[in-house]
Amino acid sequence: MVDVIKGLVGSLGASAFFGILFHIPRRLLVSVALVGMAGYGVYLTALALLQSAVGANFVAALAVALAAEILARGQKAPANIFSLIGIVPLVPGGGLYQTMLALVMDDYSAALSTGVQTMLIAGAIALAIAVVAVFFRALPARQK
Repeated sequence: MVDVIKGLVGSLGASAFFGILFHIPRRLLVSVALVGMAGYGVYLTALALLQSAVGANFVAALAVALAAEILARGQKAPANIFSLIGIVPLVPGGGLYQTMLALVMDDYSAALSTGVQTMLIAGAIALAIAVVAVFFRALPARQK
């Protein structure tokens, strides 16, 4: 349980610091950080249920993209701000590192398996964001 709380707090901090790094408006900083933390929480839950890192990342990215679209309309800001920062805790940076390390160490079989897994995760994240974006673009615009 302590590890889960550390992970959630770490994802909150990482999202907030990336928001600062990307110079997002201050009024959106808390919302963006909470989207990142919620996305990581969904990832942990989905990972426990699905037992698949690719599936868990897909579900978590769906949740982040959905939250981004809803918050963007509520706070009158671009959805990209919320989704870009909210995805940061899900990015498979460790997998990229392990792939490159295996390549440097001439362990090509480990590099291939880790690299494929990492690319599947990255593809799942991209697909989830695209699915939600297409769905929201297909909705009719609200009349004032």
